[in-house]
Amino acid sequence: MGEVNVASSRAVERAFAVKTVAGDARNGGMGDGDARATSPTPSTPPEKEIEPTKKRRVTPGKASFAFDVHDGAIPFAHDERGEPMFGCETCSFDPDGCEKCLGGPPIRTTWIRERALAYDVPPVKTYRPTEEEWAGDPLEYINSIRPEAEKYGVCNIIPPPSWTPEFCLPDKESLRFRTRIQALNELQNRPAGPSARARAKMLEEEGDDAANVSASTSGRMGGGGGGGRMGGGGGGGRMGGATPEDVEAVVKQYGFQQGARHNLTSLERYSKYFKSTYFSEHGEPQNVSVKDMEGEFWRLIEASEGRNVEVIYGADIATMHVGSGFAKAGVNCPPGQETYASSPWNVCNMPYNSESCLSHVEATTGITVPWLYFGMTMSAFCWHVEDHSFYSVNYHHFGAPKVWYSIPATHSKQFEEVMHRRLPHLFQSQPDLLHSLVTILSPKILQDEGIPVYRVEQHPRSYIITFPYAYHAGFNTGFNCAEAVNFAPIDWLPFGVGATERYVRDKRYQSVAHDQLLSTLTQSAHKHPRFPKVLAEVMQERVDTEEQRVEAAKPLIGQFVRMENTAEAPDLNERDCTTCKADLNWAGVACSCSFGKGRGYVYCLRCVKACECAVEKRTCFYRHTVQELREQVSELRRLAAGTN
Repeated sequence: MGEVNVASSRAVERAFAVKTVAGDARNGGMGDGDARATSPTPSTPPEKEIEPTKKRRVTPGKASFAFDVHDGAIPFAHDERGEPMFGCETCSFDPDGCEKCLGGPPIRTTWIRERALAYDVPPVKTYRPTEEEWAGDPLEYINSIRPEAEKYGVCNIIPPPSWTPEFCLPDKESLRFRTRIQALNELQNRPAGPSARARAKMLEEEGDDAANVSASTSGRMGGGGGGGRMGGGGGGGRMGGATPEDVEAVVKQYGFQQGARHNLTSLERYSKYFKSTYFSEHGEPQNVSVKDMEGEFWRLIEASEGRNVEVIYGADIATMHVGSGFAKAGVNCPPGQETYASSPWNVCNMPYNSESCLSHVEATTGITVPWLYFGMTMSAFCWHVEDHSFYSVNYHHFGAPKVWYSIPATHSKQFEEVMHRRLPHLFQSQPDLLHSLVTILSPKILQDEGIPVYRVEQHPRSYIITFPYAYHAGFNTGFNCAEAVNFAPIDWLPFGVGATERYVRDKRYQSVAHDQLLSTLTQSAHKHPRFPKVLAEVMQERVDTEEQRVEAAKPLIGQFVRMENTAEAPDLNERDCTTCKADLNWAGVACSCSFGKGRGYVYCLRCVKACECAVEKRTCFYRHTVQELREQVSELRRLAAGTN
C-alpha cells in the first residue's frame, strides 16, 4: 500500500501545528490504502484534554486544497482566510469530521437502549498489594495468590497509589499504525468462509492477485494463519515464511480486513465520533455506562439484525519496532522514570525475570517482547489462550476501561468441545479457528453449557494476569492503550507440555521449541530452588514418551547417528517436522530420498514413515540417548531432594 509523501506530509504537519487553534490540532490522522485517509499527524500528545473549539462550517465552493493527493490520501482544505480546516466535502468540513475523514468504516447505528442483553457474570478476584509486597518479586507475589486466583482464569492487580509511571512511548506524536476492521455481528453468527467485507473486496478485485485480500490476516488478531504470534506462517521466533498455498488457504478463511492507518489522536477521535453517533437517539448523543455498552455489545454478538456494525482496532503493534509505553533504562530514560524502567513490574522486564522459563528464550515479538494495543469503542478481543498456554500480563496505560471475560483452565477442554459443537461449519472451513482470535460465544451460551465464566473491568494503572490454558476475551469501552507480554514461572511447565501436544495434533508451528527449552532448564536447574521438583516430573514423563517413540520407530530406521553439526550428522536444533511441525531438538529422522547436507524433508519420531523408501535409507539423528536423558532426570531428583 502506498503512503503519503513524507516530505510533503511533514511540511503540512508543521504548517498545521502553527496555524490551527488547539481544538483543530487534535484532528489529525494519516493516509491509508482504502482512500479513507485523514489529515496529517498532530503534535498534541493524546493524554492532554483540550477544550473543543467552536464549530466552523464553510461551503465547499469557498475551500481550496493545500496540496496534491498522494496515493489516495485526502487533503485538508483552507477556508477563505487561508487557514487549514479539518474535515472533508462529505461532512462540509465539520470540525467533528465523519467516518470518511476520520479513517474508519461507516457507522450504522442499530442501538435501542431497551434491547440490550444483560448477563449475570460473577467477578474475578481483585488484589491490592501493599507497598511492601509491590517492592518484591512479581512472580513470587503472583505465586502467592495463584491457588485462589487461577480458579477464575484471570485476576486483576491494582498497584499501590505510589505506582504512577508515565506513558513514555517514543515519538508517540508521530506513531502511525495499521488498524483492523471488526464486524461485531460476525464474531459469533456468520457463515463459513471470508467475512462479508472480504467477499465484497474479492468481487471488486476479481482477476487481481488474491493474496491482496489476505494482507490483514497477519498477527495475533488477524485470524487465519499469517505471521505474528498466532499465525503459524512467519513473523518471528522459529516460524518460517508463508507459502503460496498458505496464502491461498488464508484467503478462503475468516479474518479481519485492514483498516486505515491511524495515530493516537485520530483513533481517539474516531472512537469518540463512533460512540456519539452510534449511541444516539434522534440524532442526539446519549450518556451510556459501561453496563449499557456491554449490553449492546452482546446484543450485536448474539442477536444482531440488518447490516454490519464495524469498528477498528490497533492490535499487535510490536514494541520491538515502535518502543514500549514504559520507560527504558539508559541515557534516554525520561527524568523521574528510572524506577519504573528498572522495576520488575515493568512488562518489558517480566519475561526475563530469573524465575521465568522465558528468560532462557531468545527475544520473540509478542511473547518475550510486548505488543501494544490501541482500542476504540466496542473493539473486541476474541476467545483465546496464550501461545504455549503461557501466563500473560496486560497493563492498562491510559484511556477507557477494558471489560474482560475468563474461563478457568479446569474448563478449557469443555469450552473447546462446546465451540466445536456449536460452530461445526466454522471449524470445517477453518480447523485452527481457536487459534485465530476471530470468534466469540457469549457468556450466556457458555453458562448454559455448564462452563463458568467470570468478568472484570480493567482501568488505567492496573494489571490483568491470565493463567495458563485459561481462555479469555473482552472488549474496549472507548479509546485506550494497553501493553501485554508473556511470562512463564516454573508451574507453567506442565501446561506447556499439553500445549505442545495440541500444536502437534493441529500441525501448528511452535514459537518456542519445547524440548530445547526442557534441556536448557535442566542445565540451569541448580540455580533455581523451585525448578528441580517440577522439572523432574515433567522430564520423567517426557523421557518415558521418547523411549516409547524410539522403540516404535526402530523397525523403520536403518541407522542412528548422534548430532554433530556436520553435513553427515546435522544439528536439527532449528528444524521442525515436515509433517506435524514438531520440535526436532531431541531427534529427527531423514531419508536419503529427500535429505542432503542439512536440507530436505525431516520428520519427528511420530511421523517417521513419511515415504515408502527402504528402511536402510532412513537415518535418525539424535542429541541424547534415552539413558543419558534418564541420568538428567536422576540429577534433577537429587537436586529436588536437596531443596526440600
